[in-house]
Amino acid sequence: MDYSNKQFDVFLLDDVMDAKNKEESKPAPVPSPPPLFSMKSQRLRIVLMMMFGLYAIVSMRVNLGMAIVCMVNTTAFPRSIPANFTQLQESNEENPRCERRAEEMASHGYNGTLLWSPQMQSILLSATFYGSLATVSISGALADKFGPKLILGGTCFVYILVTMATPFLAHTSYLAYFVARVIMGLGEGFLFPSLGSMAGRWFPPNERSTMSAIYTSGNQLAASLSSVISAGLCGSSFGWPAIFYLFGTLGVIWLVGWCVAASNYPDENAFISDRERSYLKEVIPVKKKNEKAFPWRAILRSAPIHACICAQFSFNITTTIMQGFLPMYFRDELLLSLSQNGIYTTVPFIFQLVTKLILSFIADKLKQKNILTPTECAVFFQTLCAVGATVSTLCLALLPSCERPWLAAIFLALLGASVSANVPGFFTALLSIAPQHSGMMTSIARTSASIANVVAPMWFTLVTILKPDYTWPIIFVTIAILNTISGVVFYFYGDAEIQEWALAPDQSNKMQSITPRSIIVQPVEIALDDKQR
Repeated sequence: MDYSNKQFDVFLLDDVMDAKNKEESKPAPVPSPPPLFSMKSQRLRIVLMMMFGLYAIVSMRVNLGMAIVCMVNTTAFPRSIPANFTQLQESNEENPRCERRAEEMASHGYNGTLLWSPQMQSILLSATFYGSLATVSISGALADKFGPKLILGGTCFVYILVTMATPFLAHTSYLAYFVARVIMGLGEGFLFPSLGSMAGRWFPPNERSTMSAIYTSGNQLAASLSSVISAGLCGSSFGWPAIFYLFGTLGVIWLVGWCVAASNYPDENAFISDRERSYLKEVIPVKKKNEKAFPWRAILRSAPIHACICAQFSFNITTTIMQGFLPMYFRDELLLSLSQNGIYTTVPFIFQLVTKLILSFIADKLKQKNILTPTECAVFFQTLCAVGATVSTLCLALLPSCERPWLAAIFLALLGASVSANVPGFFTALLSIAPQHSGMMTSIARTSASIANVVAPMWFTLVTILKPDYTWPIIFVTIAILNTISGVVFYFYGDAEIQEWALAPDQSNKMQSITPRSIIVQPVEIALDDKQR
């Protein structure tokens, strides 16, 4: 055959096969997302159930803070006077604007009968933190293995038992009640890792900021509403036992609904639509049973994980001080009345609740419109949190006084709003780094949170002993320093993309180089005109 008028095109065989394989393995188009805020949205129902579950469980823990003033006969023990009380009293005489009535300084018994000293009360209130330290390190692995539905339901069941038994245990034995609170803390170690595992299985990446903001709102609702409800029941004819019976009943109602409507995966849910199931199956990686073991070595060497741990520690130091010690700040430092104290205490939590919903919605929109990548978005909001928290706590350390208590309300509002940026910041990054191991990721971060929950009251007590005249400036400056450090660390090392070590084996091995060894020679005939002939 004459090839004089033919031109040869050379193709690498591997190029041809690669093109063929790419054509055959092209992924099916992702279904259009069903609307999140819809009556038919099962993932919306799941996130609302998570929010109410968090509210019920946290309320069963924090309601003791208000109930204990009704339970204990505080007049049976001498009240310790702050070292700077004399100075404050002298200052009040010179400045009537800081004066408060003598009865506000007195401790009211509220008809309590339990003879628990202030030290015993403090130990009792911190018992759950010690319990959580024992389980938080393994809780994420258990949630990922056995499913968050079972673990979270079991946690609520433990809370219900301890809460319902509180009136009996408190009257029977202080030691018995302390042990029960420690057992409650064992359940608390499973709480957030289970929620994190559930979030990783149900929430698409472009919705995680909004969904995380919704379900973590249960924390702020519990901190603000439980005190109001408990105070009302405390002064009622039912007495303080009604507090524990009410919140225990709420826990039972939630647990029944959770067992009926929740599932570990969208595929297992009986109430989800086919469209939503298909969509979630496409956009959320599912952990398979034959996958490799948990990548401990990669996690221990992962800078993004360390950045999240650092952010979690500073976050919990800040929130522990806000939740546990702000009433003391308003009482001893700003000399507010009891009614004003209650109003001022709710300020940071209200702003935190509202702002985090707004910021998380904005964060998801920025990612959906490709204005910011997930990593850029997380770093931006975490930096916003660090700057806002640092500025507000420094201002709290320097500016408010008994003459200007309204300044404290302003800066606490700024602090609450700033802290809310953690949700689209490190919290969303934590759920995105390894969605298939989200329960364990949350567990690792919550270990640092549990340590912070214990360190914060210990640090506060130490400062009050060593520097009683400068307690609150030192506390606020410490919070500012911790937020600055965590912000800098996350700025340089934070990441919100799925890490390579977290990918399934079939995903991580897709791109492999192939050495070409064969060629195809294909003749192509060229038409010649008469002149060329």
